[in-house]
Amino acid sequence: MTLDLYTLHFASAASRFGYVVVFLVMAVSQPRQAHLWQWMGAMGASMAGSLVMMHVPPDEMPAVPLAMAVHWLYGASLVLAWTGLRSFFDRPVNVGLGVGFVAVTGFLYPVLLGLGLSTRLALAAIFASCLVVTLLVTYETVRVSAGAERLWAQSIETVAFGFYALVFLLSIGMLVGTDLLVASAESARISMIVDQVMGVFIYFGFVAMAAERASRALLRLAETDPLTGLSNRRGLQTRLHRRFPLPGACPVGGVLILDIDHFKAINDRHGHGGGDLVLMAFAARMKAALRATDLIARWGGEEFLVVLPDVDANELLRVAERLRASIAEGPFPLPAGALAVTVSIGCAMMGPDVPGFEDAGFEDVGFEDAARQADTALYEAKAQGRDRVCHGLPTVPARGAQAWADDVPFGGLRLA
Repeated sequence: MTLDLYTLHFASAASRFGYVVVFLVMAVSQPRQAHLWQWMGAMGASMAGSLVMMHVPPDEMPAVPLAMAVHWLYGASLVLAWTGLRSFFDRPVNVGLGVGFVAVTGFLYPVLLGLGLSTRLALAAIFASCLVVTLLVTYETVRVSAGAERLWAQSIETVAFGFYALVFLLSIGMLVGTDLLVASAESARISMIVDQVMGVFIYFGFVAMAAERASRALLRLAETDPLTGLSNRRGLQTRLHRRFPLPGACPVGGVLILDIDHFKAINDRHGHGGGDLVLMAFAARMKAALRATDLIARWGGEEFLVVLPDVDANELLRVAERLRASIAEGPFPLPAGALAVTVSIGCAMMGPDVPGFEDAGFEDVGFEDAARQADTALYEAKAQGRDRVCHGLPTVPARGAQAWADDVPFGGLRLA
């Protein structure tokens, strides 16, 4: 059975009302999220437009005042979808430009009719203004801000608004290049069905984008140390998997484990607040001394771990010594005065065919092995008096292990 236009308009308004309620609940619970209010406004404006069109006969053009109101409502819906996306991605919103787009969609129709243009051309101009906004919306769904990850749900909006842009373009072509009836029951029915289907995708996409970003934010919190802003153990594992995605691949590089010397004494003397200040300053100094590609994590308490991809043993030791010196040479500011801090560092190599280890029977030295050896080297550095760097070896067969270790030189630094 073919649905009549009244039913289609009612279904359109009812579905949009449902989405308005959903977004109202979300917006009230997160009042500072401007995009939720803007998307709710977009749905509300579109719903109001459908309610108005319910009372317009399909084979008649609405009166000019009514047409202006409908064009304003649908134009406002598109503009609010656009500004909502910009707010969602923390991009600046030009309120004046948005208001200008909405005003044009309403005023353009009577102005063009008053200038003597035909109804077809006046409607084509309205559709052209809507097409511009739709293309702007589509662009917002495609672009990715610097340092941000693209959401999977963005693709829903890209497809939906891209299809809307195509519909507007075809409608303009029909109005300008053909003599098909502007107002007919069949064309109105097709238009409503397309609008219904694409509206579901668009509003579902908004919900999906908000949910996906919230899920990623929770995941980031779970993988981030709240004091220093560095990755925690879980976060480091995630970053390692992203950096070295191939299963079974052995990453090439080095591992450092750093431990702030006498940190308990710092806490005892300056309180946990002072200890926290040292940890935050220590993390900041580490980040300033390392490359953007190096992976840094708070490993626990006053211990930090660094993975340096694509370095050899000599580079690893140079970086470790530079880190040690940067900590020791610059006192840390505390409310009670500047505090001298030192660090002990254990380091180890990882990767296939680690130089110097072939005779020990190793084919690969993985991250876990390297981290264990760096930890062993760290304890050796502390046993030797702290404020120094020691290098660890992979676990070797019992056969001549110590003698083999003694034969492997690393830049004059002692091997643990």
